[in-house]
Amino acid sequence: MQVGEYFSEKEESRKFYVRNRMEWERHITELTAEGKDVLQWMYRMEYTSFLKQCTSISPQVQVNDEMSRHRTGRDSITVEMIFHCLLQ
Repeated sequence: MQVGEYFSEKEESRKFYVRNRMEWERHITELTAEGKDVLQWMYRMEYTSFLKQCTSISPQVQVNDEMSRHRTGRDSITVEMIFHCLLQ
C-alpha cells in the first residue's frame, strides 16, 4: 500500500451519516395542541419539571456548538433533545 492510498482510505472512513432531527419547538407545540395531559403522559412529568431537569443536567451534557457545525453543518443537539432521548 502506498502512502497516497492510505490517506485516501482514512478520509473515506471519516464520513458519517447525518440524520434528520426532530424540531424540538414544533414537537412541543404539537403535543401541547393535543392537550396538556399528552405532554405529561409522554414524559411522566409536567413540562416545567422537564425544563428544570434539563437545566440541572445541562452542564454535564452540553455539546460544543462550533464542533457540531463543523462536523455536521448543523447546530448542535439541544439539552432538551438529549433528555428526551434519555427518557424514551
